[in-house]
Amino acid sequence: MKKKILFIGGTTGGGVATINNEVIRIFRKAGHDYALIDTEKMKSKVPAPVVYILCYVIAFFEILVGKPDLVYLQLAQTGYSHQSFFLAIAKFLGRETIAHLHAKSDLKGTTTERQFKRIISSQKYTDKMILLTKPCMDDLVKNGWNKPAYVIPNFISTDDLPTRLEPVTQRKQMLYLGRMNWEKGIYEILDVARRLGDEKFVFIGNIDNEQDRKKFTTELESTKNVQWLGPAYGDAKYTEIARSKFLIFPTRRDEFPMTLIESTILGCVPLVSNTGSIDEIVRDGYNGFFISPDDVEGIIEKILQWKDNPVLQKISENGIEYARSNFTSEAVEEKLLGIVG
Repeated sequence: MKKKILFIGGTTGGGVATINNEVIRIFRKAGHDYALIDTEKMKSKVPAPVVYILCYVIAFFEILVGKPDLVYLQLAQTGYSHQSFFLAIAKFLGRETIAHLHAKSDLKGTTTERQFKRIISSQKYTDKMILLTKPCMDDLVKNGWNKPAYVIPNFISTDDLPTRLEPVTQRKQMLYLGRMNWEKGIYEILDVARRLGDEKFVFIGNIDNEQDRKKFTTELESTKNVQWLGPAYGDAKYTEIARSKFLIFPTRRDEFPMTLIESTILGCVPLVSNTGSIDEIVRDGYNGFFISPDDVEGIIEKILQWKDNPVLQKISENGIEYARSNFTSEAVEEKLLGIVG
């Protein structure tokens, strides 16, 4: 049965927006009617202190007048309290509600007791919850969540990806892709680059912190084989990934990064630390390799061991196949549509 769905969440920016766009596209393609409240666009037009109050008012009248069958909300782990208030409004007005929570695997361990209880108590007005990983779902269920919960991992559309890929064994550059800060291991990669002066290293990402910006750009001046391109999106980003032999990603964060999906599906082999839910994307020795963010020598050793090894091509192909089978719109579409019913 076709439904009218009100989506709430941003459509520009990082991983949450990417997923929101794809979710909307999947339901639109399936013939469902929809409306959208784009919270990120509102933030660009309205002062921060009042943006959510305005969005709540808009949501109230959109639900009251538009009468959607359900309200589908994208939520970040941070800011859950004020974001989930949209669901409370929807439930007050008698609508079905779905929360799509972008949370870390160790949800209880990465929130305060008050924040975690707030998430559990939100089941009063949340009919269904979608989570990125099974450990996160298990965390909720064993601590009192009794509404329907589902696991749908992060995923991407294949529509805009390059159709022809150069063999990984012929690629010349090493890549870092993500937010540019200490926690993601950017300074360890610079150290690796200085010690491997004959290799080309490319960084893609935005630096939010001014202290990190000054430190990174200063070190960049003395590291001649490194290029920082700043943030990149769409074709520009995919082109750089498809040129890269390795994605070097020594993160210290608990996360389920879109970066790994985008890289493996384009044949770029990840060297990544095994934190959070990364082992759901990368299998050590099968479609990538695990490294430690504090072991520069180990990262260098892994690069030298594999950069000219012909077996790397098979590992690259494994990554493409595994990503396409598990982390694309086509892979999750049927389950996602089934949740809405």
